[in-house]
Amino acid sequence: MEQDVFDKKIDIIFNPESIAIIGASADPAKPGGTPVSSLVENGFRGNVYPVNPGYEKIGGLKCYPSIEFVPGEVDVAIIAVPANRVVNVLHECARKKVKAVIVLTSGFSEVGNSGREMQEEIVRLTKESGMLLCGPNSQGIFNALNGMSAGFAISKLQTGDDNFKFYGFVSQSGGFGTAIYLMSSETGIGFTYFVSSGNEAGLSFSDYLAYMINDKNTKVVGGYLEGVKDGRKLFHAADMALKNEKPLILIKAGRHAAAAKAAASHTGSLVGSDSVYTSFFHQKAIIRVEGIEELTTVLSVLAAGRPLPKGNRIAIVASSGGSGVLLSDKCVSAGLEVVPFTEITRKKLDEILPSFGSSANPVDTTSQILVEPDLLLKPLKIVLDDTNIDMVIYEHWPGLGRNFTLLDGVIEAANATEKTLMVSMLGSELLGGEEFQYLRTHRVPVARTQDRAVRVLGHVTQYSRRIKEIRAAKDIKMPLKNIDSNRVKRLLEGTKPGQALSESLSKQILLAYGIPLAPEGSAQNLKTALKIAHDIGFPVAIKIDSPDIQHKTDAGGVKLNINTDQELGAAFAEIIENVMKYKPGAHLDGITVQKMLKGGTECIIGVKNDEVFGPTVLFGLGGVFVEALEDFSLRVCPITPLDAREMVSEIRGHRLLTGFRGAPPADREAVYDVILRVSQLAMDFKELKEIDINPLVVFQQGVCAADALMIM
Repeated sequence: MEQDVFDKKIDIIFNPESIAIIGASADPAKPGGTPVSSLVENGFRGNVYPVNPGYEKIGGLKCYPSIEFVPGEVDVAIIAVPANRVVNVLHECARKKVKAVIVLTSGFSEVGNSGREMQEEIVRLTKESGMLLCGPNSQGIFNALNGMSAGFAISKLQTGDDNFKFYGFVSQSGGFGTAIYLMSSETGIGFTYFVSSGNEAGLSFSDYLAYMINDKNTKVVGGYLEGVKDGRKLFHAADMALKNEKPLILIKAGRHAAAAKAAASHTGSLVGSDSVYTSFFHQKAIIRVEGIEELTTVLSVLAAGRPLPKGNRIAIVASSGGSGVLLSDKCVSAGLEVVPFTEITRKKLDEILPSFGSSANPVDTTSQILVEPDLLLKPLKIVLDDTNIDMVIYEHWPGLGRNFTLLDGVIEAANATEKTLMVSMLGSELLGGEEFQYLRTHRVPVARTQDRAVRVLGHVTQYSRRIKEIRAAKDIKMPLKNIDSNRVKRLLEGTKPGQALSESLSKQILLAYGIPLAPEGSAQNLKTALKIAHDIGFPVAIKIDSPDIQHKTDAGGVKLNINTDQELGAAFAEIIENVMKYKPGAHLDGITVQKMLKGGTECIIGVKNDEVFGPTVLFGLGGVFVEALEDFSLRVCPITPLDAREMVSEIRGHRLLTGFRGAPPADREAVYDVILRVSQLAMDFKELKEIDINPLVVFQQGVCAADALMIM
C-alpha cells in the first residue's frame, strides 16, 4: 500500500545518467557554477551539459545555448536562472522530454502572491509533461554514492569508506540543512543522500524520506521538518521505516505559536498541531531531537556499530560524587534506570577504588583521579562487564590534561563491548575540545554536557523499546465485528459540510459500528416519554435532541435523576421552555429519555480531523481531566490494538480504570474495542470532521455511550 503513495520514478533524480545545468556559470561560487565544477570534482560518471548562450565552454565542458541543443537524452535539468525565466526554461525542458528538474531559483510562493502564481504555472507544466520537480527555492541534492552533486550549497562531498556513508537527510531549510551536513560531517558520520526540498511544489519531504528508507545503503534517515502538506504520506513513510526497522530522526520546528507562524511563512506547508505531531512521533517510533548537536550525538550512537540497548539499565562512572548524583537524577527523568551492580562488580570496584570512594552506582572515583587519572578508566571496564547493565555514561574530565593514552583506553573499551557507551565531558570546552574531537573521529559517542548525554541515551533507549513493543504487538488481533458501513452511508445521505448531527442520529451511527448505547428512546411528547421511562425503568435522564443545540447543559436542556411520572412531566416542560428561550426557532428532533447509569467511570473518546494528518482519535477521562488538566492521549488514524492500549495507559488518570483504592477494575478491553471502532468509523467516513462520545461510561463489564455529537 505504501509503495502506491510515492512516485516510483523518483530514482532518476538521484541516479541520472545525464545532467544539464541551465544557467551554468564559469564562476564556481555562483548557483549555476557550483554544480558544474562539483559534478566533475566529485567523480560523477554521467554526462554533464552546461547550458548558457554566453559561453562556449565551462570547465573544459562544451556549453550549449539551450537545452534543446544538447545531444541525446537529459535525465535531470538543474535550473539556475532568474525567476521570470523559469517557466520558459521549463517549456524547453518539456519539449526535450527531460525526466526531472531541480529548480534552485527562489522568488516563488515564499515571497507572496506574484511568486505563488508563477509557482502554480510551474506545477501545471511539470504535471502535464510528467517531469519530476524538486523545488523551487531548493539548494539542491546530492547522492554521495555516485558523486551526483546537483546544488550550490554543498560542493565537496565526503570521501572515504562507503561503509560509513549510511545516513540520508532531507531539509526544508537549505541553509540550516547545509549547517547540519557540515556539523555531522565533522563527526565522521557519512551521508548517502542530502536533499534541500525547497517549496515542495512537486516532490515532497515524505517522498524523499520514503526513497531513502527503501535504499539498502542508507541505515538511518533524518530530516529538518517545519510542516507537511500531506500528513498521510508522512504516515506511510514512517510505516515503511518501522517495517524496515530503520531509525527515523527528525528536528521538528514550530512547537510554539511564534515558531509555527514563521515556519508557515517559510515553507508554505501546514504546520499542524504540535500535540498531534508529538503523538504521531511516539506512535511511529520517530526520534524527535531538539537541535543539531542532539541530532549528531544520536547519530554517533547509531553509527558506533553496536546493537541497540537491550533495556534501560544504566551505569554511571563519575569524576565526582556531586556530578554522579546529578547524572542519576537526569537519567531517571529520561526514563533510564540507575540499577545496583552485581556483587561481583562491587567487589572488583572495591579492590581498585580508594577507601573514600563509592562502588555503588553511580561510581564515585573521587578527587584521587587528579593524581591517578587511570582511576577513571579502570571502573569503566568493570561496569561494562556487569550483566545488570545495558549502557554506561563515562564522565571525562578535561581538567586532567590532554591524556590521549587514557582516551585510547576508552576507545578500546568501547570497541570491546556491544553495550552502548556514552562519554560525557565535564569541564572546560576550551580544554576539552581536542579530546572531544579525538573521541568523535574514533566513533565513540561523546556529548559536551550531561543533559545532552542523558537525553540522547533516553532517545535511543526509547526507540529500542518502542521497536520491540511494535514487533511484539503484531500478533495482537482485535477483529471488529458487527460493523454496518452501508447503514451509515444511508444515515448520512443529505447531510452537508459543517452540519451538526442530532444526538439520536449520531447514536444510530455509533450503533451501526457496534458501539453499545445506554437504554433509551426518543419522545416527541410527554406521553411517549412516560412510556419509554416505564419500559426502561426509573430513574431516568432526559435531554433535548436538536442538531442546533450542541451544548445541551448550557441551554438548560438536561435533567437528571428523574424518579416519578410527576418529576418527568415537570422536567419535560421545563426543558422545552428553556430551549425555546435559549435558541428560538431551533429544530427539535425530540427529547431523549435515557436510563440513569449507576456506577462506572466516565471517559471521553473523540475524533477531530487534523489539517495535516486527517482523522485523529482522542481519549481521556470525563469531568475536568481533559479540558482543565489536559490529561488526554492522541493517535493518528488508523490506530492499532497497541495504540488503543497505550492511549488508555498513558493518561495520568488511568489508575481510575485499574481498580483505584479498592474499587473493582473497569473493563479496559471494552474501551480498547470502542477506540478501534471509532478509528475505523473516522477512516471510513472522513466527511465526519468531529466525533464526540462524552461520556462513554465504563463498567466492570462492558461500556455504554451515554451521549454523542458528530459534525460533518
